Amino acid sequence: MRRHLAILLAALAGTLTLSAQSVIKLNPQSDGRYTIDATVNGVGVKTFYAAENWFASVSSTTYLFLYENGYIEDADVNGVTVLKMPDGSTVKAGSFVIRNLRIGNIIVQNLPAFVLTKQNVPLIVGNSAFDCFGEVVQDGDRLLVYDGTVLAEETPKDTQPDEADKLKADVQEYLDAKDYASAAKCFDALKEMGELSMYNEYQYAMVLNIVGRSDECISLCEKWIGENLGRAMVLDYWMYDALGDCYARKKEVKKSIENYEKAVATYCKLFNTSEKEIKKSKFKDETLSYTLYDLGRQYASVNIGKTEYYMALAAKSGNQAAIDFCKSVHIKY
Repeated sequence: MRRHLAILLAALAGTLTLSAQSVIKLNPQSDGRYTIDATVNGVGVKTFYAAENWFASVSSTTYLFLYENGYIEDADVNGVTVLKMPDGSTVKAGSFVIRNLRIGNIIVQNLPAFVLTKQNVPLIVGNSAFDCFGEVVQDGDRLLVYDGTVLAEETPKDTQPDEADKLKADVQEYLDAKDYASAAKCFDALKEMGELSMYNEYQYAMVLNIVGRSDECISLCEKWIGENLGRAMVLDYWMYDALGDCYARKKEVKKSIENYEKAVATYCKLFNTSEKEIKKSKFKDETLSYTLYDLGRQYASVNIGKTEYYMALAAKSGNQAAIDFCKSVHIKY
């Protein structure tokens, strides 16, 4: 199976520095909106908080400043995506990755973001930047982010929080070094200690997928989906995608197709789009293109028509392997 490792690494790299709860101060503005103190790749940027925002976005002026001063690098830029907005309208948006967004003691790494030319404020972030780590609650002028672990005063005496913190730090180092086997061992130890938050379980599943421990990955993904489905849609997508990978590796085609299709549906819902919009070339996304390609490959043994359909969609989304396939067998896309 083909997997875009760079994309998967970006999904794995997010990190959160907190105990059981982090507090983000919300600064009320005269127009009723809130700002929060934040830095983007090390530089302070005036940032507005909008709970309903399902992606991070910057103005073209802010993007130009960050790029021209080296805070955004060429490797961070993904190209242009067509986004469908909540009101049904579509806009072209530059797609890039914020390598390091620091808000209070929370550090979010490799956060997908977009450049909106008509946006008149520097940066907008919503709960999508935090909800993958746990529950997000607004309490007046404060934003509370819970990581899903027990509070300190509730910690059983036989746990070792210092050791758990060290293991979590080690995990990040191993992920950065692409040493997934060592990262898996750390997660194994954290599991035994009962120190895995919702986000840690997601990371664990992705690592298990990479190292090929398919049965364990399937078990963890299904447990995670049963407990957390709907809390963080972007993580729902990655869990279904990992299940598709694992079942494909086990040659269980029907289950692989089922989970890849759920992954595609979840991603489309996340960005308020559809396969129909992709077919019309109104939505392009590199991450989704790989799932569409994998789905097309799984259909190859059971439904040629579906194979051609999903390969064409993957090609429409810019997947080079799908483009090459469509050209080789003369599929119009």
